[in-house]
Amino acid sequence: MAKEKSSKKEKIKSNPFKKTVVFFKKNSLPSVLSIILLLLLIFLYSAFITDKFYPLTYIGSSNISFLTQGQAIRQVESSLQQRSAQKLAFVYQNQSFTIDLATSSARIDYSLLDQSLAKQQAGFVWDKILRQFSTLFYPQQILLTVNMSLESQLEQIAKIVDKPYTDAQLLFDESPNTEGSPSARIQIKEGKDGLSLDRLSVEKAIADYLLFGKYQSLLPTKVVPPKITTEHVKRAKQALEQTQKQPIRLTFEKTSYFLDTKQLLALLDLTSGGDLLLDQGKTKTYISKIAKEIDQEVQEGLFEFNPKTKRVITFRPSQEGQKLDIEKTYNLITEALTSPSSKTIVLPVVIIKPKIQTSDVNSLGIKELIGQGISNFAGSIPNRIYNINLTAQKINGVLVPPGEIFSFNQTVGDITAATGFKQAYVIKEGRTVLDDGGGVCQDSTTLFRAVLNAGLPVVKRTAHTYRVGYYEQGFPPGLDATVFYPSVDFQFQNDTPAHILIQAYTEGATLYVDLYGTSDGRIAAISKSVVADQTPPPPELRQDDPTLPKGTVKQVDWAAWGAKVSFTRTVTRDGQVLIKETWNSSYKPWQAVYLVGTKE
Repeated sequence: MAKEKSSKKEKIKSNPFKKTVVFFKKNSLPSVLSIILLLLLIFLYSAFITDKFYPLTYIGSSNISFLTQGQAIRQVESSLQQRSAQKLAFVYQNQSFTIDLATSSARIDYSLLDQSLAKQQAGFVWDKILRQFSTLFYPQQILLTVNMSLESQLEQIAKIVDKPYTDAQLLFDESPNTEGSPSARIQIKEGKDGLSLDRLSVEKAIADYLLFGKYQSLLPTKVVPPKITTEHVKRAKQALEQTQKQPIRLTFEKTSYFLDTKQLLALLDLTSGGDLLLDQGKTKTYISKIAKEIDQEVQEGLFEFNPKTKRVITFRPSQEGQKLDIEKTYNLITEALTSPSSKTIVLPVVIIKPKIQTSDVNSLGIKELIGQGISNFAGSIPNRIYNINLTAQKINGVLVPPGEIFSFNQTVGDITAATGFKQAYVIKEGRTVLDDGGGVCQDSTTLFRAVLNAGLPVVKRTAHTYRVGYYEQGFPPGLDATVFYPSVDFQFQNDTPAHILIQAYTEGATLYVDLYGTSDGRIAAISKSVVADQTPPPPELRQDDPTLPKGTVKQVDWAAWGAKVSFTRTVTRDGQVLIKETWNSSYKPWQAVYLVGTKE
């Protein structure tokens, strides 16, 4: 047996692998068991703290370590109830002020508590372990909001503590000196700081007390500087004194405007508390008065085509416009107030060039008639004829550059008595009444026809609500275009390579609108109007008119059938279709209207 044992030992010594296994069995088993035990403890701890806060977690002075959310809230609420029953004393300048927390309705907002617990428990096991370990060195404070109602108590304290500020003032006195000239005496009344209760700091101190049980008894206050500071008034005084010695001179060409001490005092900003010396509104109003003397609207030239010479002649030359830059002038005056250099300002006037210079008109490619519109207005009253001619004058001679959109409303402008129009009969709100500009649509309609015939693109066109007899004198229905400044407009685009010249004029009871330019070979074909769904006019309407003698009956409108009207236009060039469109108009029926005189 001894030999066998000895033989086994010799075999183990001679076999290194077996030697290692034997060593592992003797030494590693305790280590493995220790690791398993440690992992088991970690698992049990993690399971235990799953719904609880980590170690060294606080809400205020309350330690909520290892507590569930409900337990934590109950612990904090217990402290809150005790502290909210107290009266806190604050001291200011040997005066004591008491705030009764029992009437403050103090309550804590716990919405953040749920988020904090979820954040602690988020992530994998090892993430949680690391956060749990870190709290042992870095305690976590969960900052919750405390809501209170302290307005009435703070208001009572503020009535005693608050002291209003005093704005600095600039006193300006002018009296004659011995020589009879004005002598300005400028004095400064310095501003004084005010004082107010720092309500936010008081509320924070009380909230800290409710959470931590401690507070500073010194009543928080804050200094309230004056709205108008002494420094601001000193700068204003300095500007006035400099202006007194040398007024600011504003020049444009041969005209000068002087900003003296008295005028400057009226423009200074001594009420808003801003950093700027000048009141922007008042100063720009002052500059605007100067601008009225300087500003000039740019005047576009009006031209006429002579078919015999094939040249354009001028009957109103173009003229440059000019406009004072109010914003830049304001900035220059502001700089001059603080500048020790010259007080002369050359006013920044912007020169506005006309679109077409008179000298360039015959290089614009206006060579021939490219489209014409015609309409008749027989039977119109004198005022209507006057308005037709006035509108024709406003569009006559206008040049439309290539690519530009012509706007009837923008060219003619507002249609009122103030702009020269007379009253004529119009359909307004279902009645025929006298109103400014009756007849203007005769011009927009005739221009529409010229644009159709020229093959130009129509950008905006609105048909009349009712069929108007004037527009069907010798023409089918549907070829009309109404306008109403500024909302209803007629617009077309010049898509030719040359400028287009508009010429509008009347001969007898006929209005013509001619479009001159350079033909690019386009041809416009307009179909015959198709009239459908006709409806008869309502019974005639008689309206009292106090301007007509009694017994007089005057017809001012004629019955018209309602209908749906359509026509097509095809524009081609060298066999290629450029425009193919259908124009639809829907007209309501309209009755004959008679005015019955009632004037005695």
